[in-house]
Amino acid sequence: MPSLRRRAGRALLLAFPRRRFQRYRFGLILTLLVVAFGLLVMGRDILVFKHAGERGVYWSRFFGGTLDWELGEGTHLKFPWDEIYIYSTRVQESHATTKLLTIDGMLIRVDWSVRYRVDPAHLPELHRNLGPQYAEKVVVPEVVSSLRKVLGVYSADQIYARDELSLISEIDKQVRARIELFHPILFETILLLQLELPEEMSKGIVEKLLFEQNLLSYDFRLRGETEEKKRKLIEAEGIKGFEQTARLSMLKWRGIEATMELAKSPNAKIIFMGSGQNSLPLLLNMESSGAAGPPVTPLPSAAK
Repeated sequence: MPSLRRRAGRALLLAFPRRRFQRYRFGLILTLLVVAFGLLVMGRDILVFKHAGERGVYWSRFFGGTLDWELGEGTHLKFPWDEIYIYSTRVQESHATTKLLTIDGMLIRVDWSVRYRVDPAHLPELHRNLGPQYAEKVVVPEVVSSLRKVLGVYSADQIYARDELSLISEIDKQVRARIELFHPILFETILLLQLELPEEMSKGIVEKLLFEQNLLSYDFRLRGETEEKKRKLIEAEGIKGFEQTARLSMLKWRGIEATMELAKSPNAKIIFMGSGQNSLPLLLNMESSGAAGPPVTPLPSAAK
C-alpha cells in the first residue's frame, strides 16, 4: 500500500508541470519569439564584437559617462542606450607633406611619415581627453611643430649637408618628448621620405660643395708636391754627400753599374773603356749581323 501511494504521488507531481505547460504553452512560445525577435533586431545595439588588436571603452549614458573599464578582444554586452568605442592597439601610421622656412628664409618641402600606437593602460583617459580623432588632434600637429622647430634653426645648405641619421634622431627626440609627455600615446618612429629644396638653391649648394671639394683637392696636391720637393732635396743632399766622399760623379757611377750589369749577359760583346776622366764605356753587340755592321750602344756621359 505505501508503495502504491508513492507511485501515485510521483505520477501526480509529474502530471502537474505538464498541465501547467500545456496551459501556458502559447504564452511561453510567444515570449520566446518576442525575445528572439528583439535580439535579432537589437543585436547590434547590445552586442559588440572586437577583433584581434582592438580594445574598447565603455560609455554609460546614465551611470557616469566614460567608465574606467578596459574591454579586451571578443564579444561584449551593453545596454542599447550605451556605447562601446573601439580603438586599435596596433601600430598606426600617418604621413603628410609640410612646407617650412629655414633660418635663411628658404622654403623647403618635407615628406614625412610617423608611426605610433595608443597606450592600452590609459585608453579611457585618451577617450576622455582626445577621442577617436586623436591622430588629427595631436600626432600630426606635434610632428609638424617639431619639424619647424628643428629644421627652422638651420640654413638650407646646412640641412643639405647634414647627416640624415643625426637629423632624424634630433627630430625623433623632439616629437617623442612632445607626444609622450602630455598624452597617452606611444611614439614609435618618424621617417623623412623626401626633403626637397628649391631647384636654384639645390644647384647653388651643389656648385658650392663641388668648389669646396676642388679647393681641398688643390690643397692635397700642394701638400703632395711639397713632400715631393722635400724628398728630392733629401735625395740631392745624399748624392752630393756620395760624390764628395767617393770623389766620383753619380752619372759616372751609374755608367759603371750599367756596364757591370751588361757584362753579366751571356751574349758576346766588346766594351771600350774611355781614357779620359769623364769618358764612359761603349758597348758593341757582336751577335748582330747585317750589312750595316754591329750596332754601337753608347752610354750617357757628362762632365763632373
